[in-house]
Amino acid sequence: MKKNVRQTLLVASLAAAMAVTACSNGEKKDTGSDKGQTAPTASNDTKDNAGTEEAAKEPLTISMTLMAGSKTPDSWTEHVLEEELTKQMGRKVDVKPIFLPDWSEMNTKINLMMSAKDTRPNILWTGETKEYSKWVEAGIAQDLTASLQKYGKDILDYYTKDTLFYHWDKSGKIYRLPGDVPEASYMTTIVRKDWLDNLELPVPKTLDEYVNVLRAFTKDDPDRNGKNDTYGLSGDNYYRSLSPFFYAYGVDVDNFVKQPDGSIKFGALMPQAKQVLALLQGLYKEGVIDPRMTTSANNDDNKVNDVYASGKVGSFYRWVDYFNPGNPVNISFKKLNPTGEYLSIDPIQGPDGFSSDMPDPQIGWCYLVVTDTTDVDSAVQVLDTIAKPDVFKLISFGKEGEHYKMEGGNFVPTIAPEEGSKLGLGNFGWIMQRKDAANIKNTPEVTAMFEQKIATSQPMRDKIVVFKAIDRPQWDKYSADIKKVRDELFWGIITGKTAVSAFDNFEKQYEKLGGKQIDEEAVGLYNTQQQERADYDKWYDENIQPYK
Repeated sequence: MKKNVRQTLLVASLAAAMAVTACSNGEKKDTGSDKGQTAPTASNDTKDNAGTEEAAKEPLTISMTLMAGSKTPDSWTEHVLEEELTKQMGRKVDVKPIFLPDWSEMNTKINLMMSAKDTRPNILWTGETKEYSKWVEAGIAQDLTASLQKYGKDILDYYTKDTLFYHWDKSGKIYRLPGDVPEASYMTTIVRKDWLDNLELPVPKTLDEYVNVLRAFTKDDPDRNGKNDTYGLSGDNYYRSLSPFFYAYGVDVDNFVKQPDGSIKFGALMPQAKQVLALLQGLYKEGVIDPRMTTSANNDDNKVNDVYASGKVGSFYRWVDYFNPGNPVNISFKKLNPTGEYLSIDPIQGPDGFSSDMPDPQIGWCYLVVTDTTDVDSAVQVLDTIAKPDVFKLISFGKEGEHYKMEGGNFVPTIAPEEGSKLGLGNFGWIMQRKDAANIKNTPEVTAMFEQKIATSQPMRDKIVVFKAIDRPQWDKYSADIKKVRDELFWGIITGKTAVSAFDNFEKQYEKLGGKQIDEEAVGLYNTQQQERADYDKWYDENIQPYK
């Protein structure tokens, strides 16, 4: 699957407990952990995992690995979740969290736990891992289909048909569920509305209009301070910051893209990429593009956030979440620029009228596996309860009137972030994480923006190939060298250090570095996936749709 897409992760702790509920600012946060914990075996663990009626009346102890939040043990959030589970399931439920260590040690800890039945958690939260297929083959990961049919309505109602496809096994079973699926699109083209007003410019719609606006933001003193101290465009050193340009031409340089003749091609090789690079080179030479975004040092989100808040740049391709009034970056911007105003605009239209926001593949960057240490029905009931909108709000934000209030439809915390951390708010983040109206951190306006992005990101979603297969050995073997050469070439062209004509040799370099093997693997996986999708559609209509 798209491993590089998962580089963009989330933050925890109360303000961050709130941020755990959105994909907004794309950061992981290392937090403390209890590395000495072992997984208790579920108290109703039966040899045949049948989940009999008699067992369903017995108290349930359920262990689960957790990675989000402040990792507060024996927390208020843990206890209120137990109360909700007891009420929903009609039996006493004792939740046993197993807090994972920081990101650098997480996989080692998971692999150690999963190596023996007496240390395995009942419900495993994990990132993307090739160990998953081994767990399926060993019978450690259990099929969830029948239990979802009986007890998983909230889960099935929340996740789309497309999302579940990427977690479906061709044997006709579901061995894992996504723990957190980002919004369909969570980034947007942002421009300074007050600068547009100062310069009497309309909101740009086409690429030509957008380029003219960026030039004006650079050269025409848009902040009226009499100084030449502004840039038209800035962002991080990832190609996503250049989406208004590449996507206007229907190009994604990080992924395989479907071609008009039905074939697929690595997007960085498409001839349209050369046109975009030539345009960007010209803008960089004119001083329109902030030179900070051309170095990897700008991959630090905090640095880009500071640039955004400074108020000296006219446009970004950044997070929708910035438009929440409580977003720290938005607060910093307004503090430094009291009269400043950013505006989210529709995706920029290219020469042939094509436009799109950046789509998320809707797969999920983390997963939930029910292991062979508990009965599946009970585990699915636990997960489905967590997925219920009211329960999700409770364990993510606390109680309304006690921990937060709603003012004019806007979420306002009434406790300090430190208190939220003590309460354990966000500890169960990334476990059936909701990104709909249940995420009350988003204002109604921002929720509507996210919903709109479903449509505005669809054109590129239709073009980008998302591989279902976890194992892509040829890609894993050769892609790092190919991406290194691509990046040196592309940023060299943008900054004017390399001639645009050098792009013409890239395809030969690609093939020399293993591109042919990557292409053959990609075509094979794509064709197999197309057949799997046809089989899945039939399976879904019979096994999932009637239970929604």
